[in-house]
Amino acid sequence: MIVCSFTAMGYILLYTLENYEETVNINIDTSYLRWNHTFPAFSICYLKGSAMVPISKFLEEFWEATNITKPSKLLGYQRLAHSYTFISSSASVVGKHGMCTGRNSTCDLNLEVLRQLFSKLLQFVPQDCTKVFEDVKYLGISYPCEKFFRLFGTEMGLCFVANSIYSYNMKYENLPLKYTARDERRIFEFKYKDIDVLSYTLYLHSPDELPYASMYNEMLRKAGAAIYVPVDTMEVYNKPDIRDQPMAQRECRFPFENITNYLPYSFTNCALVTRIETEFEMCNCTNPAFPKEYSSRYCNFEGLACIFQDEVSFRTKQKLIRDKTCIKSCLEMEINLLGISIDEMKNNSEFGHVVLEVLNLPTSRYERSVARTSLDFIVSLGGVGGLFFGISLLSIVEIVYFCLRSTKG
Repeated sequence: MIVCSFTAMGYILLYTLENYEETVNINIDTSYLRWNHTFPAFSICYLKGSAMVPISKFLEEFWEATNITKPSKLLGYQRLAHSYTFISSSASVVGKHGMCTGRNSTCDLNLEVLRQLFSKLLQFVPQDCTKVFEDVKYLGISYPCEKFFRLFGTEMGLCFVANSIYSYNMKYENLPLKYTARDERRIFEFKYKDIDVLSYTLYLHSPDELPYASMYNEMLRKAGAAIYVPVDTMEVYNKPDIRDQPMAQRECRFPFENITNYLPYSFTNCALVTRIETEFEMCNCTNPAFPKEYSSRYCNFEGLACIFQDEVSFRTKQKLIRDKTCIKSCLEMEINLLGISIDEMKNNSEFGHVVLEVLNLPTSRYERSVARTSLDFIVSLGGVGGLFFGISLLSIVEIVYFCLRSTKG
């Protein structure tokens, strides 16, 4: 009988050892009355507008001041400089104006000169939010735009981004746009000014992300239109001990687990790095709109023609699906777009108006927690011992003590 008991206990112990692992659970938490819920992040990104007069004037002054000979195709160069200023993953500068047709790899243009122009041409792009936005309101209260909007260089070009953790030490708790169940209407609204050299596009995204090529976006009318964007959201809360778990267990990655020396982790940043690696493989260079840490390998015009071919995007998507190197962020907010409506204003010259509203009440959120810890494992072993021996750890210590005492006697 004793032998059978020891055998059974041995099998249970082996089973416990072989099958034990710390597991992570995701549950729905509904204790919402004590929450400060987070409004989604959103970005207003610059696109190329129709006007080229300021850029043309600047180029004329630049050539005169630097004693540089004007290019033979003057209008083509001006258009190219205009496009280059607003380059992004979805805004090519090659092929639109035939600048490279039948010419050498640099189109007889010095890439370094164009880079200098690019940095100086930014003076034509507003970098102060007051020159772009007015009548900024959140939960019905007016605020200066500087409280929320920060200018970022992103994969999609220059963007004013609001409620992003990149502006607040990578911490959700520092974000300014919060609301509770007591807020009846969870609305952020603003007006944007018509600037000839610019067009705008709106991106709505999780606070741990920045705009990227595959993200849904909405072009904004230059003026005379009000756009209403309703969404449902679901936030994620991570228990403190989640950070100590291996990525394989939690199946997500925190921003502090960087993918490069400069890029915090998010799915969008991971997808960006995957695209950059694909461009290196196929074209040996990368898009000049991408992070400055890659500036030594920015493309010349021949390279730009290469990276904007469809095969680069196709191979990037293949890698993301095949290699599965880009897992979701542990902080990623779930955002469901519920449709967009656009209303014409009576005055067509009036500033464009954007209204973003979270429709669902903050009554639930995802909670990621550790289901079984090392302490649970110790308790399991203790339970097995108690089942077969009916003894506690203290009893075992006493037995050892009495055995040692009798041996000495």
